[in-house]
Amino acid sequence: MATPQTPDHLIILAEMGREEQVREAFERIHPADVAEVIDAIEEDDLRVGLFADLSTPRAAAVLSLVGDHARETILDQLSEHRLRAIVTSLESDDAADLLAELPRAQVERLLQSIPPRISADVRDLMRYEEDSAGGIMQREFVAVAAEASVEDAIEALRRRGADAEGLHNVFVVDADQRLVGSLPLRLLILADPRTTVGAIMEHDPISAHTGMDQEEVAGLFSKYDLVSLPVIEPTGQIVGRITVDDVVDVIEEEASEDIYRLAGLGQESSVLEPAFESIRKRLPWLILNLGTCTFSATVVALFEGTIQQLAIAAAFMTMVAGSGGNAGVQTLAIVVRGIALDELTFLNARRVVLKEFLTGAANGLALGIIAGVIAFLWKGVPIVGVVLATAILGNLCLAALVGVLIPLGLKWCGIDPAIASAVVLTAITDSCGFLLFLGLLTLCQPLL
Repeated sequence: MATPQTPDHLIILAEMGREEQVREAFERIHPADVAEVIDAIEEDDLRVGLFADLSTPRAAAVLSLVGDHARETILDQLSEHRLRAIVTSLESDDAADLLAELPRAQVERLLQSIPPRISADVRDLMRYEEDSAGGIMQREFVAVAAEASVEDAIEALRRRGADAEGLHNVFVVDADQRLVGSLPLRLLILADPRTTVGAIMEHDPISAHTGMDQEEVAGLFSKYDLVSLPVIEPTGQIVGRITVDDVVDVIEEEASEDIYRLAGLGQESSVLEPAFESIRKRLPWLILNLGTCTFSATVVALFEGTIQQLAIAAAFMTMVAGSGGNAGVQTLAIVVRGIALDELTFLNARRVVLKEFLTGAANGLALGIIAGVIAFLWKGVPIVGVVLATAILGNLCLAALVGVLIPLGLKWCGIDPAIASAVVLTAITDSCGFLLFLGLLTLCQPLL
C-alpha cells in the first residue's frame, strides 16, 4: 500500500532531498496542503524551486494560501510573465491582496498587461481599505433584474457564474443596479422556469456597505448564519460579494491580532518567521515592559527598610502582585472579547463594571483569607496574615476595575482595546499590589 501523501510526509521527503516525489505529489493534493509544505520548508531556494514547477492555476491557489514570509520569498523570484499569469488566474479579491504587496510601479505594469475586465475589478478593489468590506469582497457575482424569469436567471448563472467560485445566491437589482433582493440557488433550481425572480426572491437582504469594518462583517455572518453577503455602495448599488471562506480568514486574522496584542506584540508573528523578524517585533514591547517594571521596582525601593526588617515581606508581596495580575488578565480577556463582539458597550458599561468589581471582591476575599491563614501558619504572626489578606483583597478589586476601564478607555479614544491593555494592567496591579502590601505592613510595623 502506498504511503499517504500527507503534508508532514512531504516535508520529510523535501528535507531528505527527494524533490521529485514531492513535485509529483503537489499535483495531486489540495493546494492548502501544498501551501503548508511550502511554508514549513526552511531553505528558500528549495521553496522557490518547488513552487516554480506548479501549474499556473495551482500556483495561484497556493500563493494566496502561503504565509507572509514564504509569499515574500516567492514573489521576489517570480518573473513578471509568471506573475501576470498567476494574477489573471486569481479571483479579484485575492489578486488585489497579492498586488498590494508589490511596488507601485510593478503593480501598474501588471495591471496594464492583464485583460481590461480583470484590471478594472482589481483597481476598484484596491481603492478600499484593506480591512473593510470593500477590501475583502470579490467582484465576481451574478445579478439579474426582478422582472427576469427563473429561466433567464439560470441562463445568466451559466454565462457569468463560471468565473465566480462558491456561488450561493443570485442577487436581484433594479434598473440602476441597486440591490433589491437575493435568491438562494436552492429556490432558483426548484422554482418554475416561467416564474419571475421578483416573485420568489428574498426582499431586503442583509448587506454590507463598502466601508464597513471586517469585524462587523464577520458579526453579520455569525448573527444571521450567512454563507454569502452582498456589498453595496452608499447609493445602494451592488459592487461585490463576500463569501464565508473570506470571513473565516477574517475571524482568524482578528483573533490572532487580539492574541498578539494581549501578549504584548504589536504585529502579527509566526513561528516560521526568521529570528531577526521576531526580535524586531518583540523588542519594543519588552522595552516598554521594562519601563513599567522599573516603576514597580521604584515602589518596592520606597519600602527598603521594611523589607530589611521583615525579610518575609519579599516573598509575600509577590503573592499580592501575582494574584492581582492573574485576576486582571481574566477580566481583561472577557472584556476585550465582549467589546469585539459588541456585547459590551458604553450603554451597559456601568453594569459590567459593578459585576466585575463584585467578582473581584469575592475572589479577593476568598484568596485573601486563604493567603492570610497560610502566612499565619508559616510565620505565626497574626498581623502579617491580616495585612496580606487585606492587600490581596484590595489588589483584586483594583484589578477588576482596571481590567474593565482600560479597554473601555482605549475604545473611547478610538484605539484597539487589545493593543496595550495587558501591559498597562500588569504595571498597575504590580505597583499597586506592592504599594498596598508594603504600605500596610509599614503602618502595622509597631504591632509586630
